[in-house]
Amino acid sequence: MEEEEVPLIPVRTVGITFNLKTGHGEDEEEYDPLETILALRAEIERHGFEVLLYNQDDSFLESISRTPPDFVLNIAEGRGKSRSREAQVPCILESLGIPYSGSDALALGMTLDKFTAGQFLRARGVAVPGQMVVGRLEELDSLDGIFGGGKRYIVKPRWEGSSKGVFADSVVSDERELRERVATILERYEEPALVEDFLPNDEVTVALAGNRKARVLGIMRVLPKTDSEGHFLYSIERKRQWRECMRYENGGGLPPMVRSSIETEAVKAFEALELRDMARIDLRLDMDGIPRVIDVNPLPGLNPEFGDLPILFGLNGGDYQTLIRILLEEAFSRCGLAWPVGCGHA
Repeated sequence: MEEEEVPLIPVRTVGITFNLKTGHGEDEEEYDPLETILALRAEIERHGFEVLLYNQDDSFLESISRTPPDFVLNIAEGRGKSRSREAQVPCILESLGIPYSGSDALALGMTLDKFTAGQFLRARGVAVPGQMVVGRLEELDSLDGIFGGGKRYIVKPRWEGSSKGVFADSVVSDERELRERVATILERYEEPALVEDFLPNDEVTVALAGNRKARVLGIMRVLPKTDSEGHFLYSIERKRQWRECMRYENGGGLPPMVRSSIETEAVKAFEALELRDMARIDLRLDMDGIPRVIDVNPLPGLNPEFGDLPILFGLNGGDYQTLIRILLEEAFSRCGLAWPVGCGHA
C-alpha cells in the first residue's frame, strides 16, 4: 500500500530572531548590527514572504507569543554568559511549536562549549587538537612539563564565539605565559580556560549545507595580509580590522589531497553533531599537514559584507542571494514547509 503524500504546510510570515548590537563592547561581540538584519529581511522578502523582526530583548517572549510567525530564520546568539545561551531561542521556539532554521538547542549548546564539542568529535573519529580545561589557577600545577619538545598551546575561553578571548598573545610557549593567559581568561570571562594544542599551519573554514548528509559549499583559506612573525592567529583584533589585516582565498589552491582531507573532516563533524541546514566549520593543519577541527559554527555570521560565510561563498562562485536561498530551502524541506504561490521558487 502506497504511503499518502503529506501536504506541505504553507508559509506566509517569516520571523528573524536575533540579538541586536547596540554598542561596541565585547559583551556584544557576537551580536548582529542592524545592517545584517535588514539584508536578511530584503532577501527573504524577495521570495514573497512577509517578514517579522524579533530582537531577543526583555519583551521577546511576549512579542513572539502574541504574533507568532509561520517560520523563523534564527541567528540569535542568546543573552548572558552561560554556555547554553545559544539554545535559549530554539528552546522557546520549540515550546511554541514554531519551526526554525538551523541546528537545534542540543547541538548549539554542545558546539559553543569548545571542550565538550572537541571531546565528542574525538570520540566519533574526527581529528581535533589535544585539549585541557583549567577552571582554577591551582590546577596549573598538575600541568608541569607540558612544554616538552617545544610544544606551544593556544589559551582561550571555553565557551565563547567570534574569536572572543583570542588575542595576539594567546599562544604560549612556557609556564609563565600559560599562567598569565589562564589568569586573564578566568578573570575577564568568568569561565574556564581551554588550553589547546597550537596547530602551526594553514587555517581554513568550510561551508556546509544539508540534513543528515552534508555537502560542501566551499572552502576558504584564512591568511594574514602580511607574513606573521612566529605564528598566525585569527584573533579578535584581526577580525575587527579584517580589511587591513586579513586576506581570504578560495580553497582551490590547496593540494587536492589536503583539500579532500579538509572536506572529509568537516563533513564528519557536521554529521556527527547532527547539525542542520547550514554551518561553517573551522580547521587548522598540524605539523604533519593533518587538518583538525578547531571550531564548529552552527550559527555562522550572515552579514553580506564581513561575514566569513558570505565571503567564503562569494569566493567559491556564489552570491548572497543564493546563499540565503539555500539556507531557506534546506530548512523548509526539513520542516515540510511550502513556499508562497507565485514566489518564483524552482
